[in-house]
Amino acid sequence: MTLTSSTSFTAPNRKVIHAREYGLIDVEPADVLGPDGRLVLTPGVLNKYVRADFKNNELRLMAKGVTGLIPLTDRLTVQVRPRFPVRNLTHMVSVCGYVPTVVSALREYTSTDRFSDWMLDVMADALLAAFDVITLNGLLRTYHRRTEVSSYPHGRIDTTATVLRYSSRGVNHQAQYSWFERTTDNPPNRCLKSAMAQLHAHYLRLDRHSGVRERISRLGEAMRVLHSVTRESRLFSLEDPQVRGTVPLPETRSYYRPALELALAILTRRGISLDASTGTVQMQSLLVKTEDLFEEFVRLSLQDALADQTGLSVLDGNKDPGALSLYEQLTDTDRGVLPEHGVPAISGRARDANPDIVFRLDSGSHPLVADVKYTEVTDFADRSEVEQVVLYGLRYRAPVALTIHPRRGGATKGLHVAGRIGSVIVAQYRVDLGAEDLEIEMEHMAVQISELIASQTPASDSPALLEPPLRA
Repeated sequence: MTLTSSTSFTAPNRKVIHAREYGLIDVEPADVLGPDGRLVLTPGVLNKYVRADFKNNELRLMAKGVTGLIPLTDRLTVQVRPRFPVRNLTHMVSVCGYVPTVVSALREYTSTDRFSDWMLDVMADALLAAFDVITLNGLLRTYHRRTEVSSYPHGRIDTTATVLRYSSRGVNHQAQYSWFERTTDNPPNRCLKSAMAQLHAHYLRLDRHSGVRERISRLGEAMRVLHSVTRESRLFSLEDPQVRGTVPLPETRSYYRPALELALAILTRRGISLDASTGTVQMQSLLVKTEDLFEEFVRLSLQDALADQTGLSVLDGNKDPGALSLYEQLTDTDRGVLPEHGVPAISGRARDANPDIVFRLDSGSHPLVADVKYTEVTDFADRSEVEQVVLYGLRYRAPVALTIHPRRGGATKGLHVAGRIGSVIVAQYRVDLGAEDLEIEMEHMAVQISELIASQTPASDSPALLEPPLRA
């Protein structure tokens, strides 16, 4: 998914309402309609993240398949939760290398020890946006006490030091004095400069596509704004109580806090959690298209778990080498039994059969095809879903066609068999995305699918069975 971002934060003054994916958004029509009766939603939101329709002559707003904090209007924001219980959204995003979409609504994230590469771009853009606020409102300046000895003192004369060190030794033409100097060279600004410098060095090492060039330019400009701030060779500023938040910043400089939290996270390689709804790292909202993420996560998890399975490959049926044309060419025998006058072939490009996951043996046969469906099941899958996966099973000559769903509520997780349609056994698997350890959950899934494949494969072609996960 394309990473998009605005260059500045929006004011966090919206009322937050809650909804679930594909669920109703509880708003009053007056809150989203202008004087002319037209919707006044934030540009780019309608039909992308939210859809509108009328039922019983009433306006309805419904969330689409994206989770996160979405700005509806200048006064309303909707927090969209996943349709299914998801305990490890951050883990799923990291496994897939998925880049969430960034929108301008502010929200808070919990800092976490887990850091993934995709987070760095998001956090760098958020730090630059937070620093824009600092540049607009002014740098934090503090007073530092300076001391010198001169024949032309100014400020406050340090009488005791002057008498003990100079007058007592007959030096009467010099005095020690001190004064307070206002400076930007303080721990909060050093922390920010260190983070900017680290990011700048990182992006200089990358290929210069447009996003990288823009970040290099903005980071360079930020460091120029901080030109009078010392760049630390060792990060002593990280221990400063104002930087760490144990001592409050001046009330007039409270806008520093979001930037400092991000700088701390970047310098200490701490990531952010998409699973918690609150935290101290304030940045733009990250939106996740959970349906796409679920499909990719299931496929990658099975590929990883079955990577060492001798004689078995797990392929993406949406692209080569897993994809097949939907239609097979007729043989001469097939054509020979057609009506004598001949039946013309249909012109045009035939579509592909593209199951989400294709299991292929070294012999070239396909023991199982699967389609990943982000839909609720408590018993049989929807007929349209079954028809689609059975069609794939017939095309691939697979003895088993499987639909894979997130587990909903009290439904039993794991493998379930629906029955047979012609030559194809139809089954479904329910994944518990709310499992305490999602890695173990996916390992169990791989084991059950491996056993199912082995049960329907001739002994000469059958891959070795996976061992069950050792962890409970």
